[in-house]
Amino acid sequence: MATADKQTKALTVDGVDEVIEWVDHDDRSFYTHLFKATTQPPVATMTLVHGLCEHVDRYEDVARSFARGGIQVLGFDQRGFGKTGRQCGMLGDNEGLDTVASDIASMNNRVSIEGVPHFLFGHSMGGLNVLNFCMQRADNIKGVIASAPALLPGKPLMPPRIVQYALHQVVRFFPSIQKNTGIGNEMMTSNQAELKKFNASIENLSHCTLKTIASIIKGGPNVIKNAGEFKTPVFLIHADGDQATDPDGTRQFFEGLPESLDKEYKEVSNAYHELHFEEDLDFDLLDTYKQWILSRLN
Repeated sequence: MATADKQTKALTVDGVDEVIEWVDHDDRSFYTHLFKATTQPPVATMTLVHGLCEHVDRYEDVARSFARGGIQVLGFDQRGFGKTGRQCGMLGDNEGLDTVASDIASMNNRVSIEGVPHFLFGHSMGGLNVLNFCMQRADNIKGVIASAPALLPGKPLMPPRIVQYALHQVVRFFPSIQKNTGIGNEMMTSNQAELKKFNASIENLSHCTLKTIASIIKGGPNVIKNAGEFKTPVFLIHADGDQATDPDGTRQFFEGLPESLDKEYKEVSNAYHELHFEEDLDFDLLDTYKQWILSRLN
């Protein structure tokens, strides 16, 4: 097990004051990264949830963009991933969606400020996590942004139904078996600099446990099925050519949401999973996120 440097660190990057801190919750020690809003008090707060087999510091540019817009952001490495995974627990094991929901609630409590609207942002598995969280306990969430949420695996990754059934049986007895995710560089982004950074970092994985895979395969359709009960204002975004997570899952979820709900779905003509790293979009993605939040503060 790797030993982490668990000292609290304060730094300033591109005008944004930041704090890196280890936080204990539920017998785990979580790596957290706080990005303070450049105007205080912040106009909003946010919990940022990363995707499968990555870590929160991949979202530094995203979080700093929010911070410069007056939105204070707390991100954390999920259990099983990043520095958290290397410090405690089993690498690649998220311990189930309900457990992750408890972790998100704990992080919400840390970053929330009384009287200040609180939002969630999640990408891929993180997108599924934040939508699932709002299904369970949305009382204090002003809005949620889900980027390429893992509601359905990408078509090249979706196992046949018989294999899915077998997976759910096997995972009962061998939950810790590791399996390659099948998500290749060609699915992630066209940004070669980001791919180079991804492949060079030990904080990124190519595998996870069968328990994690099973929780995603079961959890995504469950969120879709219960879309009619969703109560939180939501912004969904997905590339139409995404091969890592299927945009059809996002479409189905959006179509199932209550007609009266404050909801928006933006489908982007693009072949890649990580739109926040794409350099040739015909719109400003991060500004779109910020404007969606800033227009929902009241």
